[in-house]
Amino acid sequence: MSTETYVRNGHHVEITIDQDPTGQCTWSYTVDADGYTEMRDRPLDTHDAALEAAKNHANAKADMLPAGTAQ
Repeated sequence: MSTETYVRNGHHVEITIDQDPTGQCTWSYTVDADGYTEMRDRPLDTHDAALEAAKNHANAKADMLPAGTAQ
């Protein structure tokens, strides 16, 4: 399991990537520690692919919110 945190549009984003014993990766994230979102039903083949998918999804969600104040 790995976790990446960053600020997007003034909101704290935390992404977690999990890898199962077969090497398949799933992802989950929160924006401002709220609204937990996960993708468990369609695992990806690599950590990098899962991270990219999670970032795309989380960034779109953060961008739809009013600008936050996190730095």
